[in-house]
Amino acid sequence: MAKRHELHVMLVDPDADVMCATTGMLERMGYTVHGETESLAALKTFSEDPDHFDLAIIEPLMPELSGVELAVRFGRIRRGFPILFYTGYLDPPLQQAIGDAGVGWAILKPLRPQELGKAVKKRLRWPSPDIR
Repeated sequence: MAKRHELHVMLVDPDADVMCATTGMLERMGYTVHGETESLAALKTFSEDPDHFDLAIIEPLMPELSGVELAVRFGRIRRGFPILFYTGYLDPPLQQAIGDAGVGWAILKPLRPQELGKAVKKRLRWPSPDIR
C-alpha cells in the first residue's frame, strides 16, 4: 500500500502556548507542523523551501512583520499558496486588510479541534485568490 502524502503546515503565532496547543490539535489530525513564533523567521524558512508546505496558518497580529504582510510575501514566493488566518481579535480594519490583500480566510480563537479541522480541509480544497 502506498504511503499517503503527509500534509505540512507552517504555523505562525507569537504566543508559544497557543502555538503548542494548536500544533497538538493539528498533529492529532495527522498533519506535520512547523511552528514559528517570529514572522521573519517564518519567512526565511518558507523562502528556503516553499514547496515543502501545503498550508500556512498565521496569526495576523504579529510583531515585526504583520501576519497579513507575511501572507502576501508567501504568495509572492509561491503563487496561490493557501493561507488560513486565526486570531482572537478580528475587527473591521483587520477584516479589510485581509480582504484587500486577497490572501486567505480567517477563523477565530479559541479554536475547537473540529472547527480547526474543518477550516483546514476547506482551505486546502479551495483555490487561493491571486496575491495582489
